[in-house]
Amino acid sequence: MKKTLILLFLACVSYQVSAQKSINIADTIVAGSIEKSCPGGFEAFKLYIKKNVRVPAIAFENHKVGTTYVSFIIEPDGSVSHVCTIFAAGSGMDEEVVRAISNSKNWSPVVIDNNPVRSFCRAGVQFFADFNKNSMWVDAKQID
Repeated sequence: MKKTLILLFLACVSYQVSAQKSINIADTIVAGSIEKSCPGGFEAFKLYIKKNVRVPAIAFENHKVGTTYVSFIIEPDGSVSHVCTIFAAGSGMDEEVVRAISNSKNWSPVVIDNNPVRSFCRAGVQFFADFNKNSMWVDAKQID
């Protein structure tokens, strides 16, 4: 009986070890960071946001400001997918941030054992305004 239990235990352990080796590295998603994944770091990401996010007219007309937080996946080929809003600011600001980040390209994927893998990133985009001067602008916000 003791030998049977030991053999059963060893069979379970060896099955579990072999099952772990069969995980496809392309399906792996790890936590990433904009600092490491955006060529040029966070400063380059801020510049991209300032140049490519347009202030929605409805936000300006309704005197709305706020911060949109988004999450997204950086694919092994450096493209961006699955961009979604974590925390919404409303007034068209969320859709504009999702559009701009979805259109970004050439990210540096995370590499594990010389294989690029998918990584999960988060970012914030702040909408500011000085309505007395009829101006509104955006800036990126780093999330740790």
